[in-house]
Amino acid sequence: MSTLANAMDVLKLIARLRRDITVTDVVNELGLPKSSASRTLSMMAGYGFLDRDAATRAYRPGGVIMEASYHFRASHNAASLVEEALDALVRETGFTGYVNVLEGIDTLVIQMRIGAGALQIYTPPGSRAPAYSSAMGRALLARASDAEVTALFEPRLDRAQGDAPKTRKELLARLAVIRASGWALSRGEAVPNVAGISSSVFDSATRQSYAFGIALPADTLTDALVERFGGIVRDAAASVGKRVGDPYWLGFGAAEA
Repeated sequence: MSTLANAMDVLKLIARLRRDITVTDVVNELGLPKSSASRTLSMMAGYGFLDRDAATRAYRPGGVIMEASYHFRASHNAASLVEEALDALVRETGFTGYVNVLEGIDTLVIQMRIGAGALQIYTPPGSRAPAYSSAMGRALLARASDAEVTALFEPRLDRAQGDAPKTRKELLARLAVIRASGWALSRGEAVPNVAGISSSVFDSATRQSYAFGIALPADTLTDALVERFGGIVRDAAASVGKRVGDPYWLGFGAAEA
């Protein structure tokens, strides 16, 4: 493996573990020989990519990495990256895309992009729906703990329609699936005959979560398309999440590796 590839894996390891790392970490986590691990870390420190703690002898991101990170965060915030990802989703799938945020127990549309296909779904910015009754809302609720969700909703979800969960217990079960898969699906819930596929990103700098994804006619959504679009939306959110340091996506990427 090349030195450059080793260096990339070292930086990914720091992002995944979210702490300073040692030669032993690199050996155990990346499977490098001890001599290669030591040489890679020393070279990265020598060129400013890593700093070494004088007391613990562990390595952390160095000045070069930090300067590049500051420049990136100054020019790309989470909201703008989510909008870029949404535009790419709409171009790739041809369906209308949305960005939503959580407001109380509702999900609120803040951005909409019209797709190029003949069949389009229109839910303009400012539209609201119960968060439990849409893919967007559940993608956002999945970022909360079960205790936090339980505090928000009554045991019975009386406004549920279509395939939406009817009880708090059903909702918590759906959220567990979303946390494991990285994306949410709805069919004819907030809007009859409309399906949604969504994921979410958490901006640790602002403490704001954004859900984004696509909406399409429910009767066109086969099981194969569900898996295909679910993967596309999940990967888009993972890409943004890792770039803004979203702990969920950093951990999710590690679990998938």
